[in-house]
Amino acid sequence: MIEPIKNILICLDRTQTDHDLLNFGRFIINSSDTVEKVIVINILKSLSIPSEVLEEFPDLKKNAVEERIRDLNGILEEHLSDKDIEKEVVVETGSSLKTILKIINSESIDLVLAGKKPSDEGHGILTQRLGRRCPVTLLIVPKGSTKKIEAGNKIRRILVPTDFSEYSILAIERAVDIAKNYEGTEIVVQHVYSVPSGYHYSGKSRDEFGQIMKKNAEKQFKKFILKCNCKDINIREVYTLDDNENIVEDIHNFAKEIEATGIIFGSKGMTATTSYFLGSTAEKLIKIDTDFPLMVVRRAGDYKGIMDLINKL
Repeated sequence: MIEPIKNILICLDRTQTDHDLLNFGRFIINSSDTVEKVIVINILKSLSIPSEVLEEFPDLKKNAVEERIRDLNGILEEHLSDKDIEKEVVVETGSSLKTILKIINSESIDLVLAGKKPSDEGHGILTQRLGRRCPVTLLIVPKGSTKKIEAGNKIRRILVPTDFSEYSILAIERAVDIAKNYEGTEIVVQHVYSVPSGYHYSGKSRDEFGQIMKKNAEKQFKKFILKCNCKDINIREVYTLDDNENIVEDIHNFAKEIEATGIIFGSKGMTATTSYFLGSTAEKLIKIDTDFPLMVVRRAGDYKGIMDLINKL
């Protein structure tokens, strides 16, 4: 069972991507009646000031932070002034990732929104690091993707890749939580299957063994979907044969084919002993250049030992 989204953290970088992030933040608030607080955070990256200069201008850093807070308060008011929720602006200096993780912990954040620029505008290192380290659900919003929800905030189609794991259940239930607020939304559940090496020892052709694998997946899906709380929601199952040993490409190409509004992916959270938290498929989805918003869903309480992690960064 997914947990309600109460506290949202939006990571702004003072670029055009901020517009998309705040619009998606508004969309999440409109899609839920449980959101209580939104925090926007911005990390000042250009305040590495020599001590000699600070001695001469002691208020330089403080004034820069206060100016940025005023600026962001104005942006926040512009996008969310009509929302009766608590709003806060945080401006910090130093390590972006460490600061974000500390706020996630101290403010009991349920959802983090981060932007993603095209490759020619930057490498998106922070977003990739968040993908690996963020202990709660992460929504990655590519630049320009607001157009997918601007037309009356309609959600036409949500793609949920599945491997039939418990984390896939969380992803489907999060998709359902969004879809139930928008009439006509379709959730497409995609399972990518492959023909194993050595299939020919069975005496079957590749096509024949592919059909065996597909039928097995169909049986798994019937059992799997019974575990999901998705009553009265339009759900379509799709089975894709992986012909090129590239599951990420299969998912991405299919998202283009169905003109998905976004992709929701379930991923393991962190534990006290793990240092690498994102499955390879989810990480590759984050890395590839795409205009699809990607939500990486993690289970609440799946991140014990977060302060130990933060102290190691």
